[in-house]
Amino acid sequence: MNVLSLDYDACAFSTDGRYVASAVYNRLIVKTQPFTGPHVVATADHAIDSLQWNLASNLILCTEFSKGVVQVYDVRARKWIRTLRCGYFKFVAAEWIGRNNILLTLEFHMALAVFNLLKNSTVYIEIPKPIWPCAVFDSDGTHMFVVSKINGYEKLLMMSSQSLDRIIYVQDIIGPCNGLNKSPDNRYICVYNNIKLAILDFLSGNIIGSVEYISLNTVSWAPNSKYLALGCSLGDIVVLASSNEFNVEFKLSRSSLNEDYDFFVESNGILIKTNPSKTFINNVSAKISSIVWSFNCNYLSTYEVDSTFLCIWEKYKLICVVELSKKIKKMQWCPSENKLCVAYGTDLIFFWTEGQIPKLQTSPKLVDGVRVSIYGF
Repeated sequence: MNVLSLDYDACAFSTDGRYVASAVYNRLIVKTQPFTGPHVVATADHAIDSLQWNLASNLILCTEFSKGVVQVYDVRARKWIRTLRCGYFKFVAAEWIGRNNILLTLEFHMALAVFNLLKNSTVYIEIPKPIWPCAVFDSDGTHMFVVSKINGYEKLLMMSSQSLDRIIYVQDIIGPCNGLNKSPDNRYICVYNNIKLAILDFLSGNIIGSVEYISLNTVSWAPNSKYLALGCSLGDIVVLASSNEFNVEFKLSRSSLNEDYDFFVESNGILIKTNPSKTFINNVSAKISSIVWSFNCNYLSTYEVDSTFLCIWEKYKLICVVELSKKIKKMQWCPSENKLCVAYGTDLIFFWTEGQIPKLQTSPKLVDGVRVSIYGF
């Protein structure tokens, strides 16, 4: 038997925190509390690059963009219920809107499509020259913002259903737009590029605040929508607060660390507590690749571009660093408790729980020509 070791590519807790899904090439693995072993293993048509749960925690949206395929897996029925294949233009993005709708963005930004699972039908939204990432919907899927470039100018279009409500000249606010990000409570939307960011009221489109930072790379709303974290160059994290009119509330940076934090190194599948490595202390910080908030907004987890170091912050200070064996790919906090899962290399780890020492625990292996090692609490 040809036994191969494949890398984990994605991980995601369900909305209710009961399940966690992970992807190993074309394998979808779904585990249930307490996440100690395989619950369901399903084979997708192609390699899975991202996972998203719907609001009801019964469906998983699996994207397989390299082959232009999106599949939906029903956890309760334990089977694939939909497979969507692109036509001439490939999918470049897919996400849930509401309970049973999927927003699809097509290659070259020619159109947006909303697929309804219950009706098994697709509605196309005609937008002149949209820019990707180009659209955000509210939770009901009734209101949306989309960036469009018309006559050389970028405009932020505010729409309800398919009617245009308002045009905002985003180029006059921040210049070219690199992305949109909506707050979980549907109150705010931020538009940004690598230098400027502006926050708008989602329904009115009015500007609430703006900031400027060099090499702004990523943004992340806290689950309570009260905080917005910005990932910048040199590993800097800037947190804005709605109570402070979205001015700077506090900053986090590796360059100003003390030694009052736990440091763990992975060695042969075991986490060993030790002194901070010189590699971590002396390395020049890179851009923040990802920021994720815990469900109660007490913690932030971050990692930098092409980094093996995972950092956990408790509001104003660093409390834990883990040096992993391979570069980190994805991470997510459980929506119902302070528990973090991370996908990296050939291991999926659920390694940090509030008040506990991080650890790796091997679960049963899956063998049918491919060996997959699963780690849990």
